[in-house]
Amino acid sequence: MKIRNVFFLLFLIILTGCKSNQPAEAALTGVLVFDGIEADDPSLLHLLFSLNIGSVSVNEGNAEVNAWHVMLNGQKADTGFTLDYSGSFPLRLGMDITALAAAGLAPAEDYRVELVLDVDLTLGPRKATVEIIGIAEFPGLRPPVFSITEIAIIRAELINTRFRVGIRIDNPNPYPVELSALSYTLFGNGRLWAEGNDRNILHVNENASYRGDVFLIMNFIDMSRELLDQIINLIDVQYRFTGEALVSTGIDYLPQFTTGFNLAGYSRVLDR
Repeated sequence: MKIRNVFFLLFLIILTGCKSNQPAEAALTGVLVFDGIEADDPSLLHLLFSLNIGSVSVNEGNAEVNAWHVMLNGQKADTGFTLDYSGSFPLRLGMDITALAAAGLAPAEDYRVELVLDVDLTLGPRKATVEIIGIAEFPGLRPPVFSITEIAIIRAELINTRFRVGIRIDNPNPYPVELSALSYTLFGNGRLWAEGNDRNILHVNENASYRGDVFLIMNFIDMSRELLDQIINLIDVQYRFTGEALVSTGIDYLPQFTTGFNLAGYSRVLDR
């Protein structure tokens, strides 16, 4: 009898020891991974985030987003971001640079975007509600700024009128950009004067400016008598100068984009 009790006691000790050595089931967690950026222009970006539940892809589990907010460079952003979530991943976080700039949150040389999600996670029988933070860090990008330094109408030729357009291009970025495929149209007193394009590559250093001239020609036959009289008498004329250029940045998420300009003012008429 005593021997049986001893064996039973030993069995209980061994069983208790086995139970205490079994690892507790790890808490269900999620990891939000920044996958990259999609963009067609520097004013509207789409940040892509995927989700892992535990050590597996979200495709093997389920995630429901209850609430979200964004911290931009350490400050909560109440505007300028939209979350495209329809029950599947990756998430697309829209970032409207124009709206953020109006709120005093952009532009910046570098961005740190923290996407904070309140998520219900499910993996098999396990469920949990957790807060997950995904972080995206990337350089800011602003389009070059165009301005006209001078539009000179040179009336020295008998048949054609030559226009010399002085252009200034400011690069507000901390890295160089290149401009190519520059096209432009010149209007005077509300009428089309001339068009042109330039395929040369213009290199503009970081936080620097480029200054140059483009030349256009308009035939006198196409010019109204009123405008011709203004040019003969060296009277300033109203102009509008529009166009676009292809900008190369060297930035991964937006290596090239097209930017436009639409500038208006008054032109001096030079007798040369």
